[in-house]
Amino acid sequence: MKTLNKIIGSCVVALPILASCTGNFDDMNTNPYVVTDGDPGYLLNHVTELCTNVSCDPYQRAENLYGHFYAHYLSNTVQGWVTDRYGYNDGWIYTALWTPYYTALKETKYVANEISDASHAQYSNVAQMMRIITAWRTITVTDAYGDIPYSKAGLGDDQVAFDTQEQVYDGIFKELTEAVDALKNPPSGVEQSSLSADQDLIFAGDVQKWIRFANSVRLRAAMRLTNINPEKAKSEAEAALAAGVMESEDDNAMVRITATGGNAWGQPLYMISQWDCFVMSSDMEKILKHESTVFDPRMPLWFGVTINYRNAHSGKIGTTYTDEMFSGSPNGMSDSQIGQEENGAHANSQAWGLKAYPDWNTGKATVSDGPGNSVLTMPLKAMAYSEVCFLKAEAAIRGWSGAGDAKTNYENGIRASFAEARSNIDGSGNNVDPSLYTTANDETYITTGDVAWNASDSQEAKLKKIITQKWIALYPDGFEAWSEFRRTGYPELTPIQQSDDASISPAKGQFVKKIRYPDAERRDNPNSTASTLNNNQGDGMNVRVWWDTKSK
Repeated sequence: MKTLNKIIGSCVVALPILASCTGNFDDMNTNPYVVTDGDPGYLLNHVTELCTNVSCDPYQRAENLYGHFYAHYLSNTVQGWVTDRYGYNDGWIYTALWTPYYTALKETKYVANEISDASHAQYSNVAQMMRIITAWRTITVTDAYGDIPYSKAGLGDDQVAFDTQEQVYDGIFKELTEAVDALKNPPSGVEQSSLSADQDLIFAGDVQKWIRFANSVRLRAAMRLTNINPEKAKSEAEAALAAGVMESEDDNAMVRITATGGNAWGQPLYMISQWDCFVMSSDMEKILKHESTVFDPRMPLWFGVTINYRNAHSGKIGTTYTDEMFSGSPNGMSDSQIGQEENGAHANSQAWGLKAYPDWNTGKATVSDGPGNSVLTMPLKAMAYSEVCFLKAEAAIRGWSGAGDAKTNYENGIRASFAEARSNIDGSGNNVDPSLYTTANDETYITTGDVAWNASDSQEAKLKKIITQKWIALYPDGFEAWSEFRRTGYPELTPIQQSDDASISPAKGQFVKKIRYPDAERRDNPNSTASTLNNNQGDGMNVRVWWDTKSK
């Protein structure tokens, strides 16, 4: 493990940096892809990869070093890495979130424009799928930065104007609504392009699943507006519910990974999990162990027994899991704290659970300090049915039409998350071997402790339950979990140990509120430094995004 870490360093050091995008939108506008030169289904493949960070380099730089740490799913174990302490690293986030997104947005707009020509109408379905996955990613990007270049981005403008986040959300709703309408009503008399699993990495061309995914994303976006524009939140959510959201785990939006060709690194979370760079956070440990009267059945499925525990017991683990086998460390530790044994990678649980590494948690792995296989073909989650259940549960306690029963949705969300944690071990349809875990505590977990639903609770108490369980189920989607924490204040997370940003005080219970704009953007685009941005707050890690009225 340490040898690998020294040789590779990590993806953020070893792999080439993506070419910059914004700050020079003219260069971006020269599109190398032309619909008439080939099948644009393979451009859908490319946009999906850009939007979901299926390669380990951008995944580690953005999803892990920012999203996972800001959500308090995982904590940093590498001295000198500052993002867990709200330090900013432009080379990581610019190349792995900003740049891929604007490349995807450019390509999506290009194809959408091309299919307006009747000779390309057979690719309308491709264009709509690109619009949907790009809208899904737009939510992440605007929630991370606030106001962003959007309506004029990728169209050849230099020094692109910024849209307000409210305008961006209006654009997201427009994109999703129009894309669904177009998929339901393709060009008359034109047979739509047939898409293979290699072209459509999420649904292999299944239009109905794309429609349900789009409506589910619309519901997610609508819920984000509950505190800033409750009327629009309600109308958009009710429209999404009426149009049809995900109905079961079979609708989960999972990005296919082949571990060959461009995806040779395999599933990115598990590729980076063996470099001793992060462990379970202490907040994740607390919530998984103490929300109910029994520990969360997902804990051994997601996280590994600690190296120290495993070595102390000579690898004899079996299939009975107890609290002392798992441990987490605080977020935002100083370098001196990271250097302490109790906070290191051997003393705390890494992402080596039964879902990916059954041999580790059962003691069968032959490598003493790691599972020994980092290239896995299991898919990467974009959005799951469990989240939709929690969105419906929240809609129900708000009294919105079409949401159903709050308790039923809430409990179905937990059960769906259990099912997801036990599924898709290798992308071939195989699940976690049922002999390696027990379902005996599932109902006890759901019906006892702080997890148990109480119809007489206040709306706020019910919201806390819903969002806490949603936060668990979203794992490992750190960006979405961070956004929901800012929107609702739940779950109740512990302030970080130390902030490298002087404007954020953990002692006062403060958390990071957004990511500041990239260095290149601040240097080359005067619109990025306007004091009028973000509701006249300007830029900064302590600046609230438009919809954020609750974060500390």
